[in-house]
Amino acid sequence: MRVPRATSLLALAGGDAPELVHAKVDALRRFLLAYGAARSWLWLALDPGTLPAGPLVASALLLTAAAALAWWPRGAVWAPRLALPVLLVQLVWTLPLTNNHFFLELACVALLALVGERRDGEAVALEATCWVTALVLFHSGLSKVLYGLYFQGETLAFLIGRGGRFADLFRWLLPADEIARLASYDPMRSGAGPYRVDVLPFVVASNLVWVVEIALAPLLVWRRTRTAAAVASIVFVLAIQLGAREVGFALLYANLLLLFVPVAATRALLPALVVLLVWAVGAAFGWLPGRAWLLAGNL
Repeated sequence: MRVPRATSLLALAGGDAPELVHAKVDALRRFLLAYGAARSWLWLALDPGTLPAGPLVASALLLTAAAALAWWPRGAVWAPRLALPVLLVQLVWTLPLTNNHFFLELACVALLALVGERRDGEAVALEATCWVTALVLFHSGLSKVLYGLYFQGETLAFLIGRGGRFADLFRWLLPADEIARLASYDPMRSGAGPYRVDVLPFVVASNLVWVVEIALAPLLVWRRTRTAAAVASIVFVLAIQLGAREVGFALLYANLLLLFVPVAATRALLPALVVLLVWAVGAAFGWLPGRAWLLAGNL
């Protein structure tokens, strides 16, 4: 039996025409590097003291330069190559408390750094990025099954008990006394744990999370269902992540999911995305309104 080549397996998540591939890769490169630069400035403005200020400013300036370089057609392929070592340094700084979505950002930039000056490897980079995106969704659902803490809503109950954005998100599914009960527990208390909820709509919602994640991932790869699965995944991710104020991940992952639709959607959205990122940085430093909203979220 003939064993498929790696590139053939990668192509299962691709198959776009060369010009569409180029448009998607070009737009993704510009978005990712602008996202990384904005994220670095947000770290500096919203979480001062956690990372060394001087080196963080230097890394933010380098990523901003890489983001600007991505808009120059003749130098665009060098932009992720400039950004990649900077991101690796930031990874070392933040370990072992690095956010999961930082690894996703790093992996995508690394794939884009492999693209040659004559568009060599664009299709492979795009297809590999699509596979990474689908696998992240599948792994997210599978890990919930393996840990078994979504079947009775234990994970969500724990997060609700700690208050903040998750309590606000699920307040409409739980009565006030149930939320008060969860909030009364010491989250670091040892023992079997009290985080179980028998409210049926809440338990159903908890289980739907992993079911949807596992179901949508393979549908993203199959060409006949790809567009519908991408739209459903974007709605699903935005509903959960924006509700939980996981703004950074929502923005990053939604744009990766747009790679599965048969148009260069990110390119059309780039002006709005850049404006959003500029606003976020301005708000974080207090130059524009919205700093309190950013502080209440997770970037």
